[in-house]
Amino acid sequence: MLSKRISCYCLIAGTLLANGASAQKTEFGFIAGPQFTNSTYYLHGKKQATTGKFGGHAGAIARIPFEGRLFFTPSLYYSMKGFSVTLTDTSSNPGIDAVANDLRIHAFELSPLFTIYVGRATDSGPYVQFGPSIDMNVAGREKVTVKNGAVVSRNMSFSGQGYSRLTPSVVLRFGVQTPKGFFVNAHILQGIGSLNNNDFGPAIRHRVFGLSVGKFFLRN
Repeated sequence: MLSKRISCYCLIAGTLLANGASAQKTEFGFIAGPQFTNSTYYLHGKKQATTGKFGGHAGAIARIPFEGRLFFTPSLYYSMKGFSVTLTDTSSNPGIDAVANDLRIHAFELSPLFTIYVGRATDSGPYVQFGPSIDMNVAGREKVTVKNGAVVSRNMSFSGQGYSRLTPSVVLRFGVQTPKGFFVNAHILQGIGSLNNNDFGPAIRHRVFGLSVGKFFLRN
């Protein structure tokens, strides 16, 4: 239900972006940078030990003025995430014989965020961005270590009994932008929906720390 609500919100945000694209004041740009990704992983109510992985993101961003210091800044970008986990119990996902798993996930992320500039200028300087985000997971690999020590490398299964195609999150960014449109920010993303779809499997929620640089191509 939560994933559907977030998806609906992102669809509305995409519609606003499409409608605003023809507006004279809409500005487009790019965003990219490194990130460190991990997950909170609970199996049968017990937290499992995880290790994060470095990844990255790159894509497009837009800026649409609302009023004064408030802007709508949706972005759509490729995001590479991953983590490894050591399991102390069994479940049907990733498998009843699994004792560890190592995952690498490729996704497109839609983040319809709002921006508030907090400095002297109303359209540049330090800012805060916040709002929801949704991962559209397109592919992934997992390396499952089983009890006899063997490692099974396979594609992640995105299904009702496997992993979710859509994982909602919330995002908070702190950054600064120059009057010419260049910007840098740091962000944290916290998953609020589980990557696992299996009712008897683990609760897996992404946690990402990242650094982004980019530029808006400002209109005169």
